[in-house]
Amino acid sequence: MNLNVPWRAAPFTALDFEATGMNPARDEVVQVGLAPLHGDTLDLHGAFAQWVRPTRPFRDEAVAIHGLSHDLLQAAPATADLRGALAAALTGRVLVAHYAALELGFLKRWGVRPAATVDTLMLALALDGRTTQTARRDEYTLSALAARLGVPVYGEHDALADALITAQVFLVLAHELEARGRVRTVRDLTHLSGFRSGLFGLF
Repeated sequence: MNLNVPWRAAPFTALDFEATGMNPARDEVVQVGLAPLHGDTLDLHGAFAQWVRPTRPFRDEAVAIHGLSHDLLQAAPATADLRGALAAALTGRVLVAHYAALELGFLKRWGVRPAATVDTLMLALALDGRTTQTARRDEYTLSALAARLGVPVYGEHDALADALITAQVFLVLAHELEARGRVRTVRDLTHLSGFRSGLFGLF
């Protein structure tokens, strides 16, 4: 992918995983949500969500926060059945995620590698002139950022809703960073996200 193209001309896909926990090495994805963007336009018709059957037994309380049942997840497709569709949805597109290290960790387990990645958490910190060491974590959750930026919150702990919120938060941040002269290309966005040198600062 050519990272030097203007960001408004690039294809993006906002992604959210809901999982049984926050450790990609141990926990399991139970829902995938995707929201494609064509430059600065959100493609609602292309938005997609799918439940995922875990590969290992899980505690009911581990997924209760998502309003799921054991029967629902057992009837869902397995990771292996969704890997191809997910890889196709990200091929040639820039991944957009909030706290992207988590999504990248799960994608790595699935054997899927995005062409480039933009993290809305890091964009928000860059816009505010703050770092992960100087910012309050509760001010930079996805829902907190959405409220501050005027993005509607449809509901939490649902992958499609969070992917749509992430996409809209990204658009607000990208426009504001562009207006301040800090973003023009996809490379500018990935650089502010911490991916230029492979370094990635996280809470």
